[in-house]
Amino acid sequence: MIANLSSFIQKASNRNTFLVLLVLYILYFWVFFYADVPFGLSRMAPYTGGDVNILDMEMYYTAEQAYQRFAMFGQQGRAVYLIILTGDLIYPALLGSFLSVAITLLFRRVTPATGNWHKLNLLPVANMLADYLENIMLLTLLINYPTQLNGIATVAGVATLVKNFFGLLSFLALGIGLTMYLYQQGKLWWQDRQEHLSVHDERNAP
Repeated sequence: MIANLSSFIQKASNRNTFLVLLVLYILYFWVFFYADVPFGLSRMAPYTGGDVNILDMEMYYTAEQAYQRFAMFGQQGRAVYLIILTGDLIYPALLGSFLSVAITLLFRRVTPATGNWHKLNLLPVANMLADYLENIMLLTLLINYPTQLNGIATVAGVATLVKNFFGLLSFLALGIGLTMYLYQQGKLWWQDRQEHLSVHDERNAP
């Protein structure tokens, strides 16, 4: 199943797909993080002391820390956060798809088609799934507040940790692929330059 999913991503990945996802991700990133829209993160600023200090942006939190944060937000802040989480149902799909395609295209250029390196395109998928699990848990906590569901809150914290872990691995894979690509391009450029100099020396030889 994992191999089939990786193969599906490889088949769907091309330059046009990459460009479309890049544009969509940049646009939605700006709207979600900076635009003054109901589901934008900027709407949380009045309830967090000026910082967008929501649970989604933490590395990890316990059930107790989650409910302390909810209490700090107040009733209006929790209502805004609930709306933001509905907007966050789009962001993970865009980020995961964009990173998967980008990783696929990079490693397609630098490694053999049958190599295991290509399965790194599944890291953003794992990040996306953990992000959705986190969002579902947080939505459940907010909808049921002030009832404390400590088990679900604990799962939310773990999901956030797993999301961040796979997110870091995804960007690491992207960086490795880019480094390998630039190295290969630099090596080809150097070889071409050496060949050009050799031809030039032969032509100018007495």
